[in-house]
Amino acid sequence: MLPASAAAIAPDAVLLRELLAVSLTGVIFYTPIYAAAGTGEIVDFTFEYLNPAAQRMMRMPEVPTVTHNQQWPHSIAHGTFQFHVDAFESGEPREYNINYQADGYDNYYRLAARRAGVGLLVSFTDTADQPRSPVEVALREAQAREQAARAEAEVQRQRFYEVLMHLPAHVAVHEGPEQVFTLVNPHYQRVANGRDLLGQPIRAVWPELAGQGILDELDRVYRTGEPFVAAGRPVQVDFSRTGQLEQVYYDFFFLALRDAQGHITGVLNFSYDVTGAMRARQQVEQLNQELESRVRERTAALQESEARFRIMADAAPNQVWAVNPDTTIRYANQAFLDFVGVDLEQYVATGWAAYLHPEELDLAQHALAEAIRTRGPYVLEHRMRRHDGQYRWLLAQGAPSFYPNGDLYGYVGSAIDITDLKHTNERLTRTNQDLDNFVYAASHDLKQPVNNLAGLFEELRGSATFADPLEEEVLVPLIQDALQQLGHTIDDLAALGQAQQSSEAAPTEEVRLADVVEEVVNSLEPQARAARARITTDFASRPTVCFARANLRTILLNLLSNSLKYADPARPARIHVSAWVADGQPILVVEDNGLGFDAEKHGAELFHLFRRLHTHIPGSGVGLYLVHRIVQAHGGSIEVDSQPGAGASFRVRLGQA
Repeated sequence: MLPASAAAIAPDAVLLRELLAVSLTGVIFYTPIYAAAGTGEIVDFTFEYLNPAAQRMMRMPEVPTVTHNQQWPHSIAHGTFQFHVDAFESGEPREYNINYQADGYDNYYRLAARRAGVGLLVSFTDTADQPRSPVEVALREAQAREQAARAEAEVQRQRFYEVLMHLPAHVAVHEGPEQVFTLVNPHYQRVANGRDLLGQPIRAVWPELAGQGILDELDRVYRTGEPFVAAGRPVQVDFSRTGQLEQVYYDFFFLALRDAQGHITGVLNFSYDVTGAMRARQQVEQLNQELESRVRERTAALQESEARFRIMADAAPNQVWAVNPDTTIRYANQAFLDFVGVDLEQYVATGWAAYLHPEELDLAQHALAEAIRTRGPYVLEHRMRRHDGQYRWLLAQGAPSFYPNGDLYGYVGSAIDITDLKHTNERLTRTNQDLDNFVYAASHDLKQPVNNLAGLFEELRGSATFADPLEEEVLVPLIQDALQQLGHTIDDLAALGQAQQSSEAAPTEEVRLADVVEEVVNSLEPQARAARARITTDFASRPTVCFARANLRTILLNLLSNSLKYADPARPARIHVSAWVADGQPILVVEDNGLGFDAEKHGAELFHLFRRLHTHIPGSGVGLYLVHRIVQAHGGSIEVDSQPGAGASFRVRLGQA
C-alpha cells in the first residue's frame, strides 16, 4: 500500500500504485532523519516504501526496518549518501552513476532523485537486472577473474610477508626516493635498539652510514633497478646509541620493488650479520700469515739439510704410501715400488688389491675404509706379494692428512717387512713352550733327588756326631732350611710349568667361587690360625665365573697364602675376597691388612720371576709371577694397590664373562 505522503503526489492513487507495481525501474521513497542537536543536518534516511522492482533488486521488503546508512554503511565513503542529501535539500532533480562494490553488492547503478514534499523519491536501474550484452558478460567475467587474481595475489603477499618476518636476517622495505621504512622484521627491529623505524627515512635512522657507500648503493638500486650484492662488507654503526661506532661486517642484498606498471616504488633491504665469521677468518688469515712467516724463516735453515734428508729417506727400508679418501692409490715411494716390482703408473692403475693376500684382502680394505670413515689411525698386519711372487708379512700404519681448509686429503702411511720378525716370534714362542716343558720336567726330575738328599741328611744326622756341639746347633738348621727352601723352589717351578701347560689345555667351566675359596682356606688352615686370621667373602654380585678350575684355585691359593705369609704380626690378619662385573669382565678382589708395600714404586716389578719385596720372610718369588702368567693366558690382567703398613688389594680381571 502506498503511504499517504506518496499518494499526495499523485492525483490518482490507484493508477500510481499500479504504475509502480509494473515498473521495471526501482523506486524508493525516503524521509530524512535529522541530527538530534537540532542543527537541521540530515544524518540518515528512513525507508518509507520500495516498489516491487526495488524490492527485487535490493533484496529488501516493501518497508525495511533499517535505515539507509545501516543498509549501506559504505555509501558515505562512496558519495551516494551525499547525493541523496543534495537532492533533498536543493529540491532539484539529481542523477548519479556508480559502480557500487561494497556491503554485499557489486553492480553498476544509475540513480535519479527528486524531493517530493516531505520525502525523497529515488528511481534507479541495476545493470545486473537487465539482460547483458556479450561485451558486458565478458567484462563481468574479466572483473571476476581480476578479483580472484587480486585475492590470490593478496594471499601470496601475506605468505611472503610472513616469510620475511621469520627470516633469521635483517629485512626492511624502503619506499620513495627518501628510502622511508615501510616494513621491518623482528631481527631488524632488535638491531635498531629502540629506534623509530616505520615512516622514517633511512638517513634519519642511521646517520652514521653517510659516507660509507651503503646508502649510495640503496639510491642506485632505486634509481636504476639493478640489484646490489655484497659479501662481508665492513660498516661502522652506533648500535648501542652511545655515539661509539662499532666495526661490523654484513652481507647485503638490495632489490628494487616495482608496482603493477613496472615503476620502481622502493627497495627490499636484506642483510645478514657475518661479523663473527669475518673476524674468525681474519684471525685465521693472521695465523696463516704468521705461520707462513715462520715457515719462510725455517725454510732457509732446512734447505741445507733437505738434500741429506732426501738421501736418507730414499735409502730407508720403509715403504711409504698414500691413498685418496676413496682408498685409491695416490702415491708410493721407490722402496714400495721396488717391493712390488712395478712403476707408479702401473701400481696406481692396478691398485693394491692385486698384491694383497686373498685371505687378508677383505680385512685390509674394511680396516682402511673404517679408518677413513672415522678419521682414525690405520694399523694392520697383512701379507703382500713381492716382485718374486713370495708373500711377505707387512706392518702397515697410516694416519689421516688434511687440506688447509679441513677437507680430507687422504691417508699417508708406511709399511715395513716383518716376515722375519714374525718367524722369530714363532720360534721364540716355541722356545718358551719348550722352556716351560723343561722347567716342568726338570722340577719333576729334581724333586726325588732332593727328597733323597733330605733323607740321607737325616740318616747321617742320626748316625754321625759332631766334635763340637756348637757346630751341630749352627750347621744342622742351616742345612735343613736350605733343603726346605730348595724343595719349595722345586715345587713352585713344578707348579709354574704345570700351570703353563694347563692354561693352554685346561677347559673352562662354570665355577662357584665360594666352593674354591672354601677349599683353599681349608688347605691354609695352619697358616690362618698362626696369623689369627679372619677371612670373609662376598660373591653376591658374581657367584660364579667361567674359568679353568685348577687355575682359579692356583690364583686364590697364591694370593691368600701371601696375605697370610705377609700378615702384620702386630694385629690379627683380616682378609676379604669378593667378586663383581665391570666392563663385561668378572673381577676377583683379594684385600688384606698386612705389611703392605710401596705399589707405586714396586708395582711394575712385583710380578717378575723370583722377585721378592719382604726378604725377611721365606719365599721363592714365583707365586705372583705364576698368577700373572695364568691371568694373562686367559686374556685378563691384574692390578694392585698398596702402601707400607696399610695392607694390599689385588684386583684380578678374569677375561670376558
